[in-house]
Amino acid sequence: MNTLAWLITGGFAKGYRTQVLGVTAALSAVGIWAVGDMGLADLIATLPVALGGLGLAALGAKVDDAAGGKAGVGKTARQK
Repeated sequence: MNTLAWLITGGFAKGYRTQVLGVTAALSAVGIWAVGDMGLADLIATLPVALGGLGLAALGAKVDDAAGGKAGVGKTARQK
């Protein structure tokens, strides 16, 4: 069961989940438009999300799950 959870949550792409999500958002928007399920006006409306996702992927944005210890608590200058 742990393997299934690891696969569904993207454990294989640890550290690259943001990039995968960005590329997936862009490809799905263009793909849905290409098959005719979305009009051109809808594609233009979703273009900021698609380009933002590609921008995150191009910049190499990563989420470091291991740094910090507790969610929402940042490190101070003394804790370096």
